[in-house]
Parts: sequence; C-alpha cells; structure tokens
Amino acid sequence: MGKYKKGILGHFRGIVGTVIGSVWRGIHYMKSLPDVGADNPTPAQINVRAKLALVTAFVQRLKTLITVGYQSFTKGITPMNAATGYHLKNAVTGTSAANYAINYALVRFSVGSLSADVTPLVTPTAGAKLDFSWTDDTDPEEDPTGSTDLVTVLAYSIEKDKFARKVAAAPRSAEAYVLQLPLDWSADNVHTWISFVSANGKQVSNSVYTGEVLVL
Repeated sequence: MGKYKKGILGHFRGIVGTVIGSVWRGIHYMKSLPDVGADNPTPAQINVRAKLALVTAFVQRLKTLITVGYQSFTKGITPMNAATGYHLKNAVTGTSAANYAINYALVRFSVGSLSADVTPLVTPTAGAKLDFSWTDDTDPEEDPTGSTDLVTVLAYSIEKDKFARKVAAAPRSAEAYVLQLPLDWSADNVHTWISFVSANGKQVSNSVYTGEVLVL
C-alpha cells in the first residue's frame, strides 16, 4: 500500500491505485503499473481463456445436436450457453492451458428426462461400421409412445478430428442401428455416444457415452 506524505500533490512511495511511487538517488519517480489485460494476461487468465476456447470450439461442432438436446434450457440461457457451461464444469481434464483436454466420457450433447437406461453397446464390424444396440425398456401402459422415440448416434475419430452422426436413425423399438463411417476411418480410435428424442422432437434423454472402440 502506498502512503501520501504531503497531500495529493506530494510525493509518495508504493502503489496507489494504478501507479507506483519510488525514490532513487533522492529523486521521486512515479510510473504506471503494468496493464494486466490482453497484452499481459496473468497465468490464471491464460488458463481461463484456454479452457473456454477449448470447450467453445468443441461444442460449436455439435451445435445442431445441442440445439435439440439442450432445448429445455430456455430461461435466460441458450442451449449453446448451457452446454458450454456444463462442459466447462464437468468435461475438461488437466490443470492448466498446457494440458487441458476434453474428457469424452463426460461429454453430453443432450440433457433430458427420457429414459436412456438401455444397456447400450457399440461393436465395430468390418467395413468401417459401428453396430449400435440397446434394449427397449419402455412400458406400453406407462409410456405408450416410448417405443417410437428416435435414436441419435455419434462417433468422433481422434485421428481425423472429425464427427460422424446420424440423427433420428431408428426408433427405440428397433434396438439396433449400424452407423457407416468413412472408409478411411479404418484403424482409427473413435469415441461413441447415443441419445433419444421423442417422435415429436419435444423431449430428449441424456446422451450416453458408449465407449471408445477401434474401427475395423
């Protein structure tokens, strides 16, 4: 803390506001403090910006899925903002800008109340195909339209840094869907997810991470 010696026009030493006073060889000096901003960010600011940039870039690529999957977030927040907030809080590993990375197992492109407790499974098969399977757990008496819910499947190639997806791929009652990947994804490692949306598009399930597999 700086202290005034002779009123507001007098000399001072130390920091006062955005300036710092000092004495060298009997001469009093005053200079501005460094501007902590775009040109001189603190380590904490660098970390915050890096984390936000990582998440923003990732969720932006899933915007069409997120617009549907986070549609229930309407009070003072957009679906994209809600998804960004979730992933910032839950789906980033690392301790600083040097090692931040997306935790794919915690990625959620859909958040809702429809059932997703369906024992999902993904099996790679020859020809760069992924066989998605699940169980139809709906009770016709409690949920007469549940079997008409539509499945969305998603895959992300680490090596290619690309997504493959199929929206409304099949009804829940089908209990299976084969996603054809690009043939040049063979030998790639891919992360996979599954989710459901009602036939009228107004209700969704949580998306579920279905694991990492090697494309054949």
